[in-house]
Amino acid sequence: MIKDCEFLEGAAFIRLINYGHRVTISAAAPVHQSIYLFETETHQSAILFKHSTKQKSSWSFSLSPQEEEGLKKLRRKYSDFYRYIAFICHQDGICCVSEENLMRILDTDTDIAGQHISVSRKARGSYSVSGPGRRKMSKSVPQTDWPRVVLSNPHEKPYE
Repeated sequence: MIKDCEFLEGAAFIRLINYGHRVTISAAAPVHQSIYLFETETHQSAILFKHSTKQKSSWSFSLSPQEEEGLKKLRRKYSDFYRYIAFICHQDGICCVSEENLMRILDTDTDIAGQHISVSRKARGSYSVSGPGRRKMSKSVPQTDWPRVVLSNPHEKPYE
């Protein structure tokens, strides 16, 4: 039986592959089973995929202790890679944010595992991301941003 997460991650991979850049995708299984490495001639990205099967906005996410540990390992093992979390919002789309920007809305004085992350989107709007205490990212993420943000110019700053 094919799992929902396989369908949702497969859709994200197809969009990335069809974006027009030659890309190599590999699993970072020793780090975490939901983290993948994406490499082009000019860019290296590591992405943790999170998914929700809820059909409509808003979508709720949290990081597990294993995912938190996976992100720590990723920082050590792949320090030269840009790191992202891709929130797959059922069939609506993919809201991809840099790890750096996500950490700005989480309470980093404690474990980030279990902290509530909310992704919402109004009709024909961009994604809004908020963390505990309704702390929001300062800019919204366009629905059309995936996969450009992970294949963009390495010097281009992702949404803050």
